[in-house]
Amino acid sequence: MIVFRFLILTVFGLASLAAETIHLKTRDFEPPADRSEYLSRPVQRRTTGISHYLVQFQAPVSAQTIQRLHTRGIVVTGYVGKSTLMVAAPDDFSLAGFPVRWIGRLEHQDKISPRINEQLASGHAPGAYVVEFHADVNMQEARSMVREHNLHLIENRYLASHHLLVTGDFSALSRLAAWDEVAYIFPPSPELLTGRHVYACGGAAAAEGTAVAQYSGTGYPWNVTGTNGLTLGYFFSQLTEKLPANSSQSEILRAFNEWAKSANVSFTSAPNAQAPQTVNILFATGAHGDSYPFDSPTVLAHTFYPASVNPEPIAGDMHLNDDERWQVGADTDLYSVALHEAGHALGLVHVDDPNQVMYPYYRMHTTLGTGDVSVVQSYYGAATGSTPSQPTQPTPAPLTLTVQSPAASSTTTAATISVSGVTGGGVAPVEVAWSSASGQIGNALGSTNWSITSIPLTMGANNITITAFDAASHTATQTISVTRQAQQAPNSPSGPGTPGNTTPPSLRITNPASTIVSATASSITFQGLASDNVGVTSVTWSTNAGASGTAIGTLTWTAPNIPLLVGSNTVTIRAFDAAGNSAWRAVTVVRSGN
Repeated sequence: MIVFRFLILTVFGLASLAAETIHLKTRDFEPPADRSEYLSRPVQRRTTGISHYLVQFQAPVSAQTIQRLHTRGIVVTGYVGKSTLMVAAPDDFSLAGFPVRWIGRLEHQDKISPRINEQLASGHAPGAYVVEFHADVNMQEARSMVREHNLHLIENRYLASHHLLVTGDFSALSRLAAWDEVAYIFPPSPELLTGRHVYACGGAAAAEGTAVAQYSGTGYPWNVTGTNGLTLGYFFSQLTEKLPANSSQSEILRAFNEWAKSANVSFTSAPNAQAPQTVNILFATGAHGDSYPFDSPTVLAHTFYPASVNPEPIAGDMHLNDDERWQVGADTDLYSVALHEAGHALGLVHVDDPNQVMYPYYRMHTTLGTGDVSVVQSYYGAATGSTPSQPTQPTPAPLTLTVQSPAASSTTTAATISVSGVTGGGVAPVEVAWSSASGQIGNALGSTNWSITSIPLTMGANNITITAFDAASHTATQTISVTRQAQQAPNSPSGPGTPGNTTPPSLRITNPASTIVSATASSITFQGLASDNVGVTSVTWSTNAGASGTAIGTLTWTAPNIPLLVGSNTVTIRAFDAAGNSAWRAVTVVRSGN
């Protein structure tokens, strides 16, 4: 599987811009020059004293500007254009001495992907959403915000660090979007919904490592004059030893040629890595001469944006992590990495459509999506012999989902429940997944007629959301409520619990394997086993810093992304049974500050 490192985009002081249009995915606008307009607007925020602002400068942002902002306690959280940044700033911040043209905020409607609105308008109401929070937001607070809006979290260990996967009513999601901490909301891919192993692409990074915001609606193509299109050189500085040299070269060139099939773009061999408009392809490990060392096994590649955003000769260069297990036609698939990275080298940003190569979560690809083609053709024109746009496909029947068993509201004493139903319409193939309010997820068997063999139940009310999704990322959902009651013990008076049962569950932590462990990362994953004579109802985790959550699964459980502070952390795991008995185990995790 693949994760893409931030694309490196160092912005230098260029010529002054006059009222640069701000391009968002929802709209384009040119705000009037006003440094105090934001003061007249109320703001809903979780964290007092800090808010997020769009700041438009009178000239392209330079690295020196970013550094000066930092010295005033202003954190840059997103790059929106050559002259526009999203920042987190204290209430008493000052931009005196900066060439600022306008300061404002993201509007509520700017935070909801147009693709979600299109699905709502077509009757395909989304049932799940990726909620992106600004990069400085505490994610424990973000989780609390989601729950307070009656939205359900779907725990997925493969989400980007400031993404949460949620299900619930769109009206509740819309209210959540009004809060200052929320940056953007867009549709999840089928892989995210079903908990498959995916990785996030960090996105295009700007000056000082600031990522181009997901809500940014513009790319940064090469300057092209005349009608001959764009010609990019390529040069292989260093290849990996994980694959034969000819395989690596052919897979990367195959990815380049996939873009050239659709757009007026050609790739030719360059004499050296320093040649203008040349993609220098370098497999490297650790520190390798730029500001972005490969220091994590989950970082697969980074690519520099085109000139004039980045200077020559670094513009367009592609670096790949040689510590990865590169493969052809399987994970980690070199062609799929190069296909996505080549899009960034051509100036494309991330999109909200999971069917496109430029969606921010990796998936195996064989060709470009229609959206990818449309964008690259808008930059460079169509390739000779290709059509500027794909033919419109007939509108499919709306995707429908019906739960046939059990009823929408039911009661049981069992520790698990089976669910079955049917789907209709949509674009084949259609898949069905489930999630529970406790954060557990899984997949159904079948499609038109589907079934789920076993969904674990906790004592009391269980809200279970069933979601169908098709190849066009349409979704249909239905939520059922199952109340689990304690099984009555024989010859005992009626009432809750299981009278006379005082046997606690058996609990074992299998990972980590020691009661005292060392760590350097900001989070850790625990795994283990639990059993009980009347059934394990839940497994929870908590830390001495006040963080807590529910593990995924019960008999075999996983507690992902447990946050760690620098220093000593006590992580306590507890298992509960149907009679109210519990057992616990604790592990000390010492996180170093290096």
